[in-house]
Amino acid sequence: MAQPVAIDLFAGAGGFGLGFKMAGFSVPVSLEVDAWACDTLRYNHPNMIVLQEDIRNFNTLSSVTKIYSSKPDIIIGGPPCQGFSIAGPAVKDPKDPRNSLFQNFAEWINFLEPKAFVMENVKGLLTRKSADGEKVIDIIRQTFTKLGYFVEVWLLNAAEYGVPQIRERVFIVGNKTGKELKPPRKTHSLELVNKKTIQLSVFDTVNLLPATTLWDAISDLPLLEAREGVEEQTFTAESQNEYQHWIRNYSKTLYNHVAMEHSERLVERFKHIKWGESSSNVPEEHGARRRSGNGDLSGISYDQNNRRLHPYKPSHTIAASFYANFIHPFQHRNLTAREGARVQSFPDTYRFMGKKTVVSHKLLQREERLDEKFLCQYNQVGNAVPPLLAQCIASHLKEKLQLCPQAIGTH
Repeated sequence: MAQPVAIDLFAGAGGFGLGFKMAGFSVPVSLEVDAWACDTLRYNHPNMIVLQEDIRNFNTLSSVTKIYSSKPDIIIGGPPCQGFSIAGPAVKDPKDPRNSLFQNFAEWINFLEPKAFVMENVKGLLTRKSADGEKVIDIIRQTFTKLGYFVEVWLLNAAEYGVPQIRERVFIVGNKTGKELKPPRKTHSLELVNKKTIQLSVFDTVNLLPATTLWDAISDLPLLEAREGVEEQTFTAESQNEYQHWIRNYSKTLYNHVAMEHSERLVERFKHIKWGESSSNVPEEHGARRRSGNGDLSGISYDQNNRRLHPYKPSHTIAASFYANFIHPFQHRNLTAREGARVQSFPDTYRFMGKKTVVSHKLLQREERLDEKFLCQYNQVGNAVPPLLAQCIASHLKEKLQLCPQAIGTH
């Protein structure tokens, strides 16, 4: 039997599409504008057509119809909606071109007429308002309802689906059946970390597993000090639990496990940060210094920067800038891109291309150095939909929409 088909828009490094593949879907086409993310997609999916194009170019849509003439079963993607204005002091420019990206996503839905679609975004989308004071989520819901879809809004926490990370994201799900599908059943419980499984109630026979912790995810990876590691290396220990065995995926080579180039002073600062603390908690003599300030303290501390993660709890949310957000629970350095990928549930066989880090995109924009604006490894990892969560969504939709074959092996 033929596999159900998903097309991935705003694909990034491909976490969303990978999860659908893991659930037994074919993903023949992915669309992504960033060159390095496209390199990652092509490396990991050599048989997939990767279009490095801007979704706003209508010729791109006609290209897809030439490549894949049938109607896809599902279209997935995470169009950024940051451009919508936010009520309050941080009002954004309603003319921001990113405002139109979800509209372009909707145009593709209208043209390709899939049985269903899934659109992912940040939790903040639920409270965001347009310049006219209308809730953005209502605008989105109305747009897809007019196209003939029954629309649901799911707020899902990745940690409740086996991902070792507290990560709440909004999934806007539309289907042509006219029926409510409801979110996929949770598989893991945050209340059960390091405990046995629990039965939900006497009326529910489904047991939940304990949430996967950070240390469950990364404890087998080679130890690295600051400035150590190479892009390709060998494993130095056996997998130590079911999650590690699954995520290694029989890989013989460990990719992207390279520590940041921290200064000795920064390493010394990290030594004073305990689990759950951040740079704002260090003794004054180890605080940040002014740039070109003759060694004077800056007097500024950022509470969210360089927070040491607790090993025996799920990680905090891995974001695009996580190279500066978190410190390894036992070593005095930030997480590597591979450690972030483990927390996102990317298999070790999945390699991220492009440079490890790049100059701040805000700085590049300000200096008009747009030819240097790419998604580095950390950006690609942090922006992705966790594949395990995507797999749970895909398997659920395949069952509810009766899209045929059984899912392949799962964690």
